[in-house]
Amino acid sequence: MLIPSVAIVGVWYKKSLHRELCYALHQRKGVGMKTCALRVMSILLLIGLLIGCTSGGFEIGPGGPNLHLEFSKEASQDEPEMVEEEEEASPTQTVKGERPSLAAWDQNPEAFTHIIGDRVTLELPPNGFEGSIWGLGEYTTDSSIGTAAVHMGLITFQKGGVVTIEITDGRTHYGGLLRNGVVSSSYESWPLSFVFVDEQGRHITLEATGGVSIEWSTSIRELGLETAERMKVTLPAGGIEKEVWGSDPYTGDTPIGSAAVHKGLLTFAGGGTVTVEMLPMRSFFGGSERNGIASQEYDAPNDAFTFVR
Repeated sequence: MLIPSVAIVGVWYKKSLHRELCYALHQRKGVGMKTCALRVMSILLLIGLLIGCTSGGFEIGPGGPNLHLEFSKEASQDEPEMVEEEEEASPTQTVKGERPSLAAWDQNPEAFTHIIGDRVTLELPPNGFEGSIWGLGEYTTDSSIGTAAVHMGLITFQKGGVVTIEITDGRTHYGGLLRNGVVSSSYESWPLSFVFVDEQGRHITLEATGGVSIEWSTSIRELGLETAERMKVTLPAGGIEKEVWGSDPYTGDTPIGSAAVHKGLLTFAGGGTVTVEMLPMRSFFGGSERNGIASQEYDAPNDAFTFVR
């Protein structure tokens, strides 16, 4: 910022302060008064230069020495500019540009935040590419945001789009399934998760995006459920019988479809939709024969699940 320069002129020898200094030098050192005046003016000139004046000088005038100090209040290029204090970051971070780069498809939440409750909006351009993801509805924070959005059915690689996520608590289990042409891997414990939110800020559920379709070989472990969590799943028609352990509850590695037939909830020919619930681990599972399926006894600790209507 330019400010007009100011000149300090006419600091006369007859001013009392200068006169007293000169008189003191004259008395103590035996220096002539004129020489004293010149010394005092030199000292004042040096002080002026040290405190920021840009030029200066003095001359002997009719009334005594005159001291000239020029101060330019134009900001020095060497001085650091004052930086205004940034406002506290909003809980919702927006990462969105007019021309998003394809690199956005490789972004995961860890590039933006590690705080639970933070939201990130990301714009993904058309013709994206698939990245790695872990989870089902809730994803690990090192998963690709764009690929997870395709897995959820919110956007496509071809068209891209804008999505918003929210950071949530980590989980002890993450499911992994093929969905919307994208393979998600299952994973064990991870410190943080993320979910997608709609325009009203509500979490987007799997049921809201078409539900979860599984194969006849899929077990509840692949869904990544924790104790007391439920999930509605759909099995296609034309199923094939798999081995079953337990008689409701069933072991965590028992295929859901065959257990549902054993329970009498659906048939192999027709398939259908059932809701499963994760139970605490059990140490014993009894066997039985029901609806044409003989389930096996299992006598060891294992995950457990049941069906709810």
